[in-house]
Amino acid sequence: MGYLFYDLEASGLQACFDVPLEAAFVQTDAELRIQRELTLRCRLPAHVTPSVDALLVTGITPTMLEDQPLSHLEMMAQIGRIMTDCRPCMIVGYNNISYDDEIVRQSNFQTLLPPYAGSMTGHGRADVLVMLRAVTMLELGAILLPQSPEGKPVLKLGEVCRFNGIGLSEDAAHDALADVRATRDLFKLLLDRAPTTMAAMLANANKSGPNGVMADDDVVVLGGFSRMVPVAPFIGSPTNPNARVVIDLSEDPAGLLGMQAPELLALIRAGRSPIRQVKTNAQPILFGWDQAVHALVEPLPLSVYRARARALWAHPTFTRQLALALEGRYADREPSPWVDEQLYSGGFISNADAAACQRWHQLPWDLRASFAAQHIRDPRLRSLAIRQVFLNAPETLSPEARRRGQDWLNHRLVTADEVPWMTIPKALARCEELVATGEPAARPALEAIRAWLVERRHALGPDAAALVEKGQAATPA
Repeated sequence: MGYLFYDLEASGLQACFDVPLEAAFVQTDAELRIQRELTLRCRLPAHVTPSVDALLVTGITPTMLEDQPLSHLEMMAQIGRIMTDCRPCMIVGYNNISYDDEIVRQSNFQTLLPPYAGSMTGHGRADVLVMLRAVTMLELGAILLPQSPEGKPVLKLGEVCRFNGIGLSEDAAHDALADVRATRDLFKLLLDRAPTTMAAMLANANKSGPNGVMADDDVVVLGGFSRMVPVAPFIGSPTNPNARVVIDLSEDPAGLLGMQAPELLALIRAGRSPIRQVKTNAQPILFGWDQAVHALVEPLPLSVYRARARALWAHPTFTRQLALALEGRYADREPSPWVDEQLYSGGFISNADAAACQRWHQLPWDLRASFAAQHIRDPRLRSLAIRQVFLNAPETLSPEARRRGQDWLNHRLVTADEVPWMTIPKALARCEELVATGEPAARPALEAIRAWLVERRHALGPDAAALVEKGQAATPA
């Protein structure tokens, strides 16, 4: 089985409201020999205001945002085909499980493509950043990490690569293809220097790996950001079929016994709780006792940890109260009013709607709005379908639908409401802040970004802000 390394450069860090602007791929065989490389770039969708900081970091200019052959929807469709056509393979990135995979999932949802295409086609999902953390905890000295002035390890891709002799200059960092090539080289270095740890982590890139580690319900070792802890696998998560609840045994958890569900829930929400969830589909740093006990800080005998775990299992009410606490973990969370944030709150997309979305993509633009209204049942997807028609072919909509779409776009870009996405006024304020406090060398780029933002605002017309009222125009539908 080969590998597909990839990286995104996006308009910002908010997966639900930002979009990929550049995607790069390097496909290799099982020996990491490069078979093909590909870079895709797209135009910024009209409803997205990019983060000023993201533009400065990536070096993406306003001209580059507008002068690309692909639309956002077209680039997402190509990304989907690349990930599907390369199977079977392992999909690999750097911080991709926390960021790149999520932003692909959200952009797929918003463009009516299968949200989970990257994880439901038999691919493994591996993250070199996660594997790097595992190696630094289990095989001290196998890889060198740069230090911050405060003496803390630095895990930025460019700095780690340069510190270990892999060429990725500061100028090249955040160019998607350069980052992908460096990710592949760092992955190869980790395989060469820490083969045992890497083999276990690659097994954990598929759900069967961590499930196998926890199959005997015995004490295992779980890694976080910087340290390993002994844990006891417990119940399956009642809210996530791909997660297992574990209990940290570093300290005696006897104080949990006798707690009722509300007390356990308060403890979980307070943070730093001994109750944790291991996501089996997110390459956890999880090892059997014998492989990782040496990485524990001042470990106790295995028999002590087993006795602590048995006390939890044997208690007559603890398991039930824990399940009740976890069932109510998100009960008081208000659903988002914005369809962009509703991928996980509205249930899985039905097979019928998935088929209708596939058909929607095959139709000419002048038929897509009516098809969505008649054949897509999920209200989230109907709203997103009309949004895409407005963004890509507004001339195919009725005058009233175009007016609603324009009101939505104005609200999206210039509203003064407290909203979770970047707006033009927010971005302009950030420009002013960075001009006043940032590096002088960044000022030409900031001035160009500021002029472009002002031009975008003017293009909406002088009365754009007055066209929307507070809380209105949440969707063009």
